[in-house]
Amino acid sequence: MNSSFIGKVDKARRYAEEKDRVSITTFRATFQGNHGTYDVSFDDGRWNCQCAFFWRHEACSHTMALQRILDEVLARETQVVEG
Repeated sequence: MNSSFIGKVDKARRYAEEKDRVSITTFRATFQGNHGTYDVSFDDGRWNCQCAFFWRHEACSHTMALQRILDEVLARETQVVEG
């Protein structure tokens, strides 16, 4: 491994610890639920999921799980969008 690559790995590690550097504005994922696979997205502060529960309630276990996983970064972005 060359020295410039090692430097990039160290920089990436440092960036990963400084979560305030990142704001997620658009996000897409495939979520494997108990009853099927769903496309879940986050765009401009709003969640969307293909499951029937989401369409009735504008929230579901898939979006809530991803919110918990991405809590720190998404919370910052939601404050910017709402605020």
